[in-house]
Amino acid sequence: MTPRPNHTGPRSAPVGEHPVAVMLVQGIRSGTGSPPEAEMLCLLDDVERRRAARIADAAQAVSFVAGRQALRVLAASLLGVQPADLASESVCPVCSPGGTADHGRPGYTLDGGTIPLALSLSRADGFILLGALDVRGAVPDAIPRLGIDLTAVAEVGFDGFDDVSLTTAERDAVRTVPVAGRGAARARLWARKEALVKALGTGFTDRDPSEVDVLTDGRISDLPSVDGVVLASEGLVAAVAVIP
Repeated sequence: MTPRPNHTGPRSAPVGEHPVAVMLVQGIRSGTGSPPEAEMLCLLDDVERRRAARIADAAQAVSFVAGRQALRVLAASLLGVQPADLASESVCPVCSPGGTADHGRPGYTLDGGTIPLALSLSRADGFILLGALDVRGAVPDAIPRLGIDLTAVAEVGFDGFDDVSLTTAERDAVRTVPVAGRGAARARLWARKEALVKALGTGFTDRDPSEVDVLTDGRISDLPSVDGVVLASEGLVAAVAVIP
């Protein structure tokens, strides 16, 4: 039996015309019911295990392993194969646009060919959010790209966040929100930015966050709940973006 952290099967979250499969993994903390790290490591390949071994912080290492294990399970379930049949193939647009890195946008190959799924994952406060988009049938030069982000509201509550992270229009929008809700409003905007730049594949390497306006970008959708979990009740917000 494949070991799995505490989650249910994927659910569909529409982003424009694209149905994205999303899944939330809960309880990635010591003593919370996740399978032992050794069990989860057994499902990963050598590339993923080597990357996990380089992570000095134990909690971050467990979160990485749990996320990659769950992403394999999600991808395999959508393709109708076994998780162990997949070989990791990450793409970093800076140092390995051809897909030879052990970091960057996660992906997999099956029988030597890249699987027809766009994948993304994000971690925050003991949770992992996974996303997958089936790209079978897409035109080779216009394959949709996916980005997903999970943000803890507490992470954006520092002085100066608005100045370094939000556009002028976004700052104005936050000021219209009652004070008690401004933290969640800031986190929502940040999650949307992260999801967008992940889908673009650039991160913030070519632009400042304060230059990325996501107030009304139709390529991004908010995720108020996943797998029956209302994210606001956990102090979290999430967003998913698809770049056609």
